[in-house]
Parts: sequence; structure tokens; C-alpha cells
Amino acid sequence: MARKKDELGVREKTIHFRVSEAFYEVIAHEARQCGLSISEFCRRVLINRPIKKLPVIIHDEREIKQELRNINKLGNNLNQIARYLNEGGQMNETLSQEIRKTLTTLDLAIHDFNSAVEAEYGQSS
Repeated sequence: MARKKDELGVREKTIHFRVSEAFYEVIAHEARQCGLSISEFCRRVLINRPIKKLPVIIHDEREIKQELRNINKLGNNLNQIARYLNEGGQMNETLSQEIRKTLTTLDLAIHDFNSAVEAEYGQSS
């Protein structure tokens, strides 16, 4: 098996040391938050490299799924209207108002959904 190499050279030596269970849990927790192995975390700490913790993402998946269901329902309404018109149905004032209402509601739902996602995860670039 080939030895791993970094900017300081090939990693040929190993270091073993003992820590208490509590100290190990602290190190393991910090390494997980940074998305690093315990070995890589310790190497970076020892040479004073910046260690950046991964962002904590907390969201209510049920709320996101419900918003997506609502947007899907609005899309289904528009598809039914399009099918009606494509099959020779006549446009009338009631249907025109329904289309405007559905498009406005869809636009607001998408705007609210995007705002919620930006608030939760940050603005996309």
C-alpha cells in the first residue's frame, strides 16, 4: 500500500498517544463538525492550519415537502386548464380569472419557498 503524501512529505511515521474517553469524544466531535478524520484534524491543529467547521443545517423537512406539494397542486391546475384549451375548450372570463389567480398564487408560493430556503441555507450565488 502506497504511503500518503502531503506538502510536508510522505507520511511514514505514526504517533500514538492516549487520551481520556471524554477528551477523545471532544476531539471526535470537533473533527466530525469539520468533516475531517481524527488524524487529519489533529495534523491541522498541530501545524496551526485554519480549521473551518461545517455549517449546521437544520430544517423542517415536513414543511419543505408541504410547500412543494402546494406548488405541485398549482401546476396540476394549470395543466388541467391547458388540456381543456388544447382539446378545443373556449377561453372565457371565468377561465381567464382562474388562470390569473393560479399564476399569481404560484408566483407567491415560489417566492415564499425561495425566501424560506435562502433564510435557512443562505443566499445562492
